[in-house]
Amino acid sequence: MKRFRIVYIISRVNSARQFELVAEGVRNLGVEIEFVLLNNKVTPLETCLKERRFQVTRLPLSGRLSLPYIFMTLFGILLVKRPRIIHTHLFEANLTGLFAGWIAGVPTRIHTRHHSIIHHQSFPEAVRWDKLANWLSTHVVAPSQVVADVLTRGERLSSSKIQIIHHGFDITSFKLVRQERVESVREKLNIPKSKFPVIGCISRYTEWKGVHFAILAFQKTLKKYPDALLVLCNAQGDYDSEIKEHLSKLPSFAYREILFEEDIEALYQCFNIFVHVPTGEMEEAFGQIYIEAMAAGIPSVLTISGIAKEYVRHGGNALVVDYKDEAAIAEAVDFLLCNPKKSKKLASNARKEVNTKFSIERMILQLMKLYFGELNKTKL
Repeated sequence: MKRFRIVYIISRVNSARQFELVAEGVRNLGVEIEFVLLNNKVTPLETCLKERRFQVTRLPLSGRLSLPYIFMTLFGILLVKRPRIIHTHLFEANLTGLFAGWIAGVPTRIHTRHHSIIHHQSFPEAVRWDKLANWLSTHVVAPSQVVADVLTRGERLSSSKIQIIHHGFDITSFKLVRQERVESVREKLNIPKSKFPVIGCISRYTEWKGVHFAILAFQKTLKKYPDALLVLCNAQGDYDSEIKEHLSKLPSFAYREILFEEDIEALYQCFNIFVHVPTGEMEEAFGQIYIEAMAAGIPSVLTISGIAKEYVRHGGNALVVDYKDEAAIAEAVDFLLCNPKKSKKLASNARKEVNTKFSIERMILQLMKLYFGELNKTKL
């Protein structure tokens, strides 16, 4: 198989295991991915890619004033490298990368849409930039049907431009977690074994994530289980003050706030129940924590949003509750705690399903099909 080059352009990503796995996987199949990272500092992603001997260029990103420089530099890079495909990720990378690729004559310009309806709801002025990215792209990768629907219905993008490719995961890494790692995370985050149940939420503090409804539900759980512990990871965001107000009504020993935990696989194993309750079905573009929690074998209480719309089944692989309903969340948590056999069965079903539908291997094969299909069209 003839080797060829694809340039990935990514903005504002600190750490992303998926990019590392994709790069390694497609290289093994004859594709060389080079990376241009738009970031002001050396990140774990950059370090890891360089350790694996991928070619990485970092361009400083410091707001709008840096975009003209980034565009001109990208234009020069693409003129020299002459890739047949560029694949961009996230806002600044999409705008500068796709425009530079268009001007430089890159025949295949792909971007992955990582957000759903948030611009339509809260930042309508940004929708025009999304539409520009759609126009500059020859293909748009939608990680879920929800995103595809926003693109076609909300932005009138032709469905012929859209390719649905689900995010992929190293499912095995969530199954095979050494107990020493779990104990290390417990000790570091002060999650005693005596605490039961441990309810986990992994969501940044923004209103549509519904974290405040999980907290309200936990108040009810705490009445029945006085040793219960609520663990909130990614505990920061634009809804911080409101979340803090809700937490102030809990005793301090009943919750933990965690900004970031690197060993996410071990963190999941500290939970008895996982709760993720976005406030609408279009809010999540994908929602990787749905998949992670199920891959980790943690019984879950969920609302339907993003990718969950395609595979989560109430009573089949999770318990599904109504949006913005703390009473229903508390009731579902209590049901799982009171019915351990049912809880274990739901978790087992979920793990089997995500193993077949959301593996990194499946994602890589779908990307390769997209890339090689386009190369064939250009007679390479």
